[in-house]
Amino acid sequence: MAPDRVPTPDLLHQALLGEAADTSSIAISVYDDDGRIVALNRRASELLGYTRDELLAHDIADFTEGGIDRSVLQRPTMREGVRLVHRRDGSTIPAAFIVGTATLAGLPYFFAAWWELSPDDPRAKDAR
Repeated sequence: MAPDRVPTPDLLHQALLGEAADTSSIAISVYDDDGRIVALNRRASELLGYTRDELLAHDIADFTEGGIDRSVLQRPTMREGVRLVHRRDGSTIPAAFIVGTATLAGLPYFFAAWWELSPDDPRAKDAR
């Protein structure tokens, strides 16, 4: 590789982080401050049963029992919980999540990591 083509540490970090997120066994979703999905990894798409392009036209509330309380979504603090998630095929799965805020180009976003709970996980019964 030519010296002028060596990636900077920041670009390398971003590439590694992006690849790690996309191949993670944990679903990762990014939402704008209105709850619209603006980015997600492969696992999130698999769990919901939609393509990424289809999901980018959705709001996170479209997949959760009872929707989303916007005032909770817009809190700047990190939060976690358990929700019942609706999939494309009509089935539901209990999922645990953790959500935190992030800023990109000066705009607020919400970064969520979430995963399907096994039926024997005691938190699964609390999903709503």
